Amino acid sequence: MKRTTLVTISMVVVLTGVMIFFLIFSMDSLVTMAIEKYGSAALQTEVTLDKTKISLRSGKGTLRGLRVSNPKGFETEIAFQLDEISMILEPRTITKGTVIIKEIIISAPQITYEFGPKGSNLDVLQRNANRKASGGTGTGGDAQPANGAKEKGKKLIIESLIIRDGKVNVSAVGLQGKKMTVDLPVIRMANIGKSQGGATPSEVVKQLIDALNKATGGAVKNLGLGKVLDEVEGVVKEAKEALEKGDPEQIQKKAEEIGDAVKGLFGK
Repeated sequence: MKRTTLVTISMVVVLTGVMIFFLIFSMDSLVTMAIEKYGSAALQTEVTLDKTKISLRSGKGTLRGLRVSNPKGFETEIAFQLDEISMILEPRTITKGTVIIKEIIISAPQITYEFGPKGSNLDVLQRNANRKASGGTGTGGDAQPANGAKEKGKKLIIESLIIRDGKVNVSAVGLQGKKMTVDLPVIRMANIGKSQGGATPSEVVKQLIDALNKATGGAVKNLGLGKVLDEVEGVVKEAKEALEKGDPEQIQKKAEEIGDAVKGLFGK
């Protein structure tokens, strides 16, 4: 009986050691895969991460090279480019159902805000994130929640999240990827997921995209682009009409007006 007990204890100790060894040496790749998987699912576009480095002893970690591609229908390739994200985890919670992240700092993100016929690229990403967080499926604008289905797996509590020193590159469909740049205000978020005992990855993505879209929209609004963009769209419409009528003088005139409008948009 004692021998059996000793053998059982020995097996448990060995298995525990194997699990800890696996956790230590696979944590970085597991986090990378999780971010790419849940991020892509939530935003319905490609999310990639170059490198993850997390210390289980100190709880400090760094993510490098996070990229969020633009949804279909936009000319610019990348919506978000986050070269460095630093964080501090609560090490004892890493193996628990709810992981506590004490701090996340996103430094110098590059955000592309592109106008399109159905709103901006960030509007589309925000709608996708809202649907996923509420249990919706599909990528269409009219997708509905799937019977309130809840995402399973680990949950997160983020005590502090700061986004600083960001830049917003403003573009528009029809401008062949040309951009102008404005500073992104500092974004501070606190106690994400705390009130409900943890938020799912999709819920975290939703809250982050909501905050980014709001801050980006405010920064872009300060540029006063609405009137200029309306002018560009109006001239393009008139140019199409001239082309249909086969009026070479009007076509040339409208082409020059489009050029002037685009120069006005970018302050040239």
